[in-house]
Amino acid sequence: MPKVGRQALLRRIAELGRRLSGLGYDAYYVTNPENIFYLTNYFFLQTERPLALLVTARGELALFAPMVEYEHFSLRSDLPVEEHYYFDYPGEVHPVKFIAERIGELAKRWGIESLALETRAGAAGGWGYSGPALADLLGRLKTAVEPRLVEDMRLIKDDEEIALIEESGRWAARGLEIASGLMAEGRYDWEVALEASLELSREMKKAFGQDYMPLRESVPGFVGFRGQIGEYSYYPHSISAPRPFKRGDVVGIGAGPEVGGYYSELERTLVLGGASQEVRRYFDAMLELRRAALDALRPGASAAEVDRAVRAKAERLGLAEKLRHHTGHGIGLGFHERPYLDVGSDEVLRPGMVVTVEPGIYVRRLGGFRHSDTALITEDGYKLLTKYPEDLDELMV
Repeated sequence: MPKVGRQALLRRIAELGRRLSGLGYDAYYVTNPENIFYLTNYFFLQTERPLALLVTARGELALFAPMVEYEHFSLRSDLPVEEHYYFDYPGEVHPVKFIAERIGELAKRWGIESLALETRAGAAGGWGYSGPALADLLGRLKTAVEPRLVEDMRLIKDDEEIALIEESGRWAARGLEIASGLMAEGRYDWEVALEASLELSREMKKAFGQDYMPLRESVPGFVGFRGQIGEYSYYPHSISAPRPFKRGDVVGIGAGPEVGGYYSELERTLVLGGASQEVRRYFDAMLELRRAALDALRPGASAAEVDRAVRAKAERLGLAEKLRHHTGHGIGLGFHERPYLDVGSDEVLRPGMVVTVEPGIYVRRLGGFRHSDTALITEDGYKLLTKYPEDLDELMV
């Protein structure tokens, strides 16, 4: 089954330990589900119930979790971990108070004197969660908030991560092929999405073998339109469309199935049936913006430079007012993560970063025009991890 191997996880934990020691901390308290997955291959459904992982600079692990997660860690990860469970939230004893008591015991046993926290609250929050701040309950333990220690590590992908993202990209392309073959006038986007997702999931299961299971999703091979049908594709995040496909529709379609917990992003603008001259004009302009972005994508360039290149091209084409979003974003464990290809970002692109490239043009009553590909920053430029036809004549269905 494709996933990051145990040795890679141990290397990550060791690297986190080195960073902690360098900053003068004995341990790190992690609440972000993606960051916990990055270190352990264990993913959980974040609710109002606090769940956290404690990682010491020496590599010891402790899990604090509600009973709904009992023994789930050992199902997903083979790393050694000391487990501490409370019954539920808010409980007779608030979960954060329970966690503070357990950390106090571990501090004596493991020699922890200073602790970095991903969040001061000690819980990811959401779903109506409220509670005391963990940082206020740790007694004499020296604490500080360091929200980006694991996030910074995730910026540069290793070979195993890149391979998983590229594998996701291959399946994304297959998903677009399947869905394109199912599209027809009179059909709804949701029925095509469901059928294509089912077929792609079956193919993935067959290819990966009987022991394959998605690590983070119930449906591994999702393909969808997000309601971007005809005039509704004018809205980049339309969610749903109230009508079926019809001839001449500009259609936004995307896929990025989970493989080993990682995602790619592959999106294409399709046209159902013939394309008008107006559609062709905006489609070609979108390709020019895309080329401007790719030409600017290189190590040493800032994320802001890439976005500025697209904005400058849009200005020259007289289309600046038809932009709705920045050029792209990081992707991997998160659908959206750093670096963000945005004029406001001071991030410098480095080899091993993985980003989407997705400048778009949005025309009222006509539709949205956006391709998205996933690109790896290399030593001398970039490599596309997703591949699919780009030109309009190849994308008519």
